[in-house]
Amino acid sequence: MNKIHLLITGLLLNSIISYAQQKTHVISHNQETIVTDPSKGRNSYKRFAVFPDKTKKIRSIILNLKFECPDKMRCADWDYVDHIKARKENDSTVYEIARMLTPYGGFFQKDWGFEWRVDITDFSQILRETVEIDYIHTGYEDNKTRGWKVTVDFEITYGSPVANPVDIHKIYDGNYKYGYKDDPIENHLKPVTIKANPKANFSKIKIHQTGHGMDANGCGEFCSKYRDIVFNGTLVDHQDLWKKCGDNPLYPQAGTWIFDRANWCPGYLVQPDEVFLKTKANESFSVDINMEPYETENPSAYELLTAYVIEYGEVNAANDVTLVDIIQPSTRLEHSRKNPIGGLPVIQVKNNGSKPLKKMDIKYFIEGARAQNFKWTGHISFGESAIITLPTEVFSKKESANFHVELLKPNGKKDAFIADNKQQSGYVRPNILPENIIVYYKTNNKPGQNMYSIQDSFGDVFFKKDSVDMKPNTIYQDTIKLKKGNYSFMFSDTKGDGLEFWFKAKDGRGEVKLLDSLGNAIKQFRSDFGSRINYHFSVRTDMPYELDNMPSIAAFPARTNGPFTLDYFSNKPANVKVLIVDQEDETQILETHSYTNFGRGTLSFDLSYLPKKRYYVKVFVDGKEMYKNRIRLKE
Repeated sequence: MNKIHLLITGLLLNSIISYAQQKTHVISHNQETIVTDPSKGRNSYKRFAVFPDKTKKIRSIILNLKFECPDKMRCADWDYVDHIKARKENDSTVYEIARMLTPYGGFFQKDWGFEWRVDITDFSQILRETVEIDYIHTGYEDNKTRGWKVTVDFEITYGSPVANPVDIHKIYDGNYKYGYKDDPIENHLKPVTIKANPKANFSKIKIHQTGHGMDANGCGEFCSKYRDIVFNGTLVDHQDLWKKCGDNPLYPQAGTWIFDRANWCPGYLVQPDEVFLKTKANESFSVDINMEPYETENPSAYELLTAYVIEYGEVNAANDVTLVDIIQPSTRLEHSRKNPIGGLPVIQVKNNGSKPLKKMDIKYFIEGARAQNFKWTGHISFGESAIITLPTEVFSKKESANFHVELLKPNGKKDAFIADNKQQSGYVRPNILPENIIVYYKTNNKPGQNMYSIQDSFGDVFFKKDSVDMKPNTIYQDTIKLKKGNYSFMFSDTKGDGLEFWFKAKDGRGEVKLLDSLGNAIKQFRSDFGSRINYHFSVRTDMPYELDNMPSIAAFPARTNGPFTLDYFSNKPANVKVLIVDQEDETQILETHSYTNFGRGTLSFDLSYLPKKRYYVKVFVDGKEMYKNRIRLKE
């Protein structure tokens, strides 16, 4: 067998393809260990993968990206920019099809993992036959002890496309200097003129853009600037390039994960901006991206930007709706802040028909329950998505079950493509709580930032408490009586830094828990939660409630001159052992503290005599490791 045959055979083995199925997966990188190259600041992992040939109709392509801690390394520490790029065989043009901002992984344990998704259907012209997929990991950290284990999975659904793609044009691709008086960014973001393909009926501009660098004004990473898109001389899109990070579903992280940033957050797969353009076949048109004017004396900001214009033929159907996602109930990690629930389901739909979507039927049910039918009315234009809350609560006594949704009769007509009208998601039963609960709230040094409430699925508020008259470092306990039903406990922080954050040690540390009438914990929340807690639960008279018997353990502050405390709260007294170990060599135990029959309390330590570096605090409960976090001794 010659080398070409060996290559093709290997490619087929590395790609999972089954043309007999409606849906298939192509995996270019399968649990590959990704590390930096400090000598270059970027490291390239090029892999060939075999995609469907040009004759195969593709309905959609979803890129699933999974991160894990490497088998023989720690998870990496820094929020670096990673690129996923594609190049067709025998073609020199490279396309950035996705962009990932890596999380701060210093807190993550060996069994950690997370997954993200992004729709990359617009690149279906490129993802055909043999394609080189390049995963580029940037950064400069140590590549001997830190990294990521990465899986890049292309989920392909076969079938009639929404519209046939006819051409794709790269119009911008660069890391553009921003704020430089002698070299304004508009010198590089010049208007681009394109002559439309003879088969084109409309176009879409697709943009990956994130701000980086740090000048005196925090630009480009920590400053909000706007971007305009001008089409044929007319402004068609105006957007602030700013993203709130305190509600990131991946939390807590070791670094400044709560800080809002220029169109990205640590631990985030970029969702590209898309704008439709009314182009006409054979006619020339111009596209121009303009950044908010900005100059500064000592500039260091950059706008990392790639933009494409994708041309399409006519929309293939008048009435065509897609069920994009089931948000609640769901077991997807990206929806973990909103689940589990026992209340109203929430779905995302998209109109892929040329006619505005004004009505449809929605059928939904949880296994073992009667199907519900909802006649939705509204207005969704072509290519637009909407979040829909369904009107009937879902609840199952089973610990887990499948939840089903189906979209029917868009605009009262038969759907042109029914294969993407139906989905099922994982339902996990919410915690069962008693009728009488106690909200236990210990304030930090900034109680004016917090408020909390309990409301049912329909928004009726049963209890609410704001920050008026609350004192710092004070315990408040409110007893609440609830009827049978589904509820949400909502706790918000206006500054987005939770009840503790390592970077704001002077703000102190607070706690919030739900207790039963005997003072036992039935739900304990992380204090480092960012913007909010949204906890769904159900009160049932025909089912027993369960206690939260997992001890709540937290060391604070994470950066210290030496002193720190360890808060411990458990329903059951146990033999507790606290170890201080060297982060680089965990076999080197520096301190051991043992506590017999210990249940609740605050323990104090002082490591000021140790060298100024990082250490781990480990807590063992009845011989089992239950907590591990790092403490950094600062100068």
